[in-house]
Amino acid sequence: MKRPILIFLFGWTTTLFPSCIRNISVPIRTVPPILVVEGWITTDPPPYSIKLSYSAMFTNTYQAGLDSAEQFITDAKVTIEDDLGDSTSCLWSSNGTYLSTDSSFTGNIGRTYTLKIYLSNGNTYVSKPEKITPVAPIDSISLTYDSSYIVNIRPTQIIVGINTHDPAGAQNYYRWTASGYIPRKSWGFQCQYPYPPCGDPYSCSCFALCEQYLEENQINVLSDQFIDGREILDQPVFYSPVYWFGDHYLEIKQYSISQEAYLFWEQYLAQTNRTGSILDPLPAPLNGNIYNQADSNSIALGLFSASAVYTKKVIIIPLFLQTYLLESIAGYYDKSGDCQSVYPDVLDDDAVPAGWDDAQIIDMQ
Repeated sequence: MKRPILIFLFGWTTTLFPSCIRNISVPIRTVPPILVVEGWITTDPPPYSIKLSYSAMFTNTYQAGLDSAEQFITDAKVTIEDDLGDSTSCLWSSNGTYLSTDSSFTGNIGRTYTLKIYLSNGNTYVSKPEKITPVAPIDSISLTYDSSYIVNIRPTQIIVGINTHDPAGAQNYYRWTASGYIPRKSWGFQCQYPYPPCGDPYSCSCFALCEQYLEENQINVLSDQFIDGREILDQPVFYSPVYWFGDHYLEIKQYSISQEAYLFWEQYLAQTNRTGSILDPLPAPLNGNIYNQADSNSIALGLFSASAVYTKKVIIIPLFLQTYLLESIAGYYDKSGDCQSVYPDVLDDDAVPAGWDDAQIIDMQ
């Protein structure tokens, strides 16, 4: 007998107070778009790329501007100059990217370089001069098999590290990038010679192999502040996922960046790795070394840097892999269909990546 009374009272109170929630219009702070720049010149052969965009609405982060297709700048005039008076123009290519045009204009150790950007709105932005300093060579490569895996994200992986010797008596700052091709497998497509046709593509045991291009997209920098003149050992530079049998073709680059470039990337990492706690420090503007020529207080987001580079190419042969391991873990990530169609940035199944003829071959037992 009490339940109908309770239901009646609940209905009566909701009828009596129908407007307990109301919409509130929160004022949104609008910030004028800010120029975003990413570019560098190295001792590698040209062309050198400069990426230009404007920061997107509601963001003031460095990466946001680069990721917004609507903010790409396509009508700027861009030049790179050295301290001897030589220069090269950079022409628009695609997606806000400008490429240097003079094949004889290359980065040289000891020279200082400046980026100039002439925008269509009349503003001119100039970078602070960046000097190219020598870079230490990569002495050797270290490999570690990481047997852990994350379901729906990645299989097991090979952690690729570098070993180098830091020159003593000078401040040195490093950055590493890495890229390469790894083997992938697909299954269930209509096999061609030498395999027989499959029939039912979902029960077919036929498979295809291809090489997929990957890049390490994490910023990787280091200062020798506490290791001057000592060895840098097992510095991770690439995490190569293990999807199937086959060789891993990797290219590793070691750069000698300036102190200003190092501090910029350190600040970038500190902001992108924030935990979101209320005790975190407030994010600071991620300003770089590029400013408006008419107003030095108007600073662009991003960075122009100049660096020497040491490149090492390796071919890793993981001889320790076993079929049951790959089928039970890595097989989860194999897709159905033609290998060249279901994975992005792949080579033909019988193709070998070009440019690794003189690479160091490492058998991983």
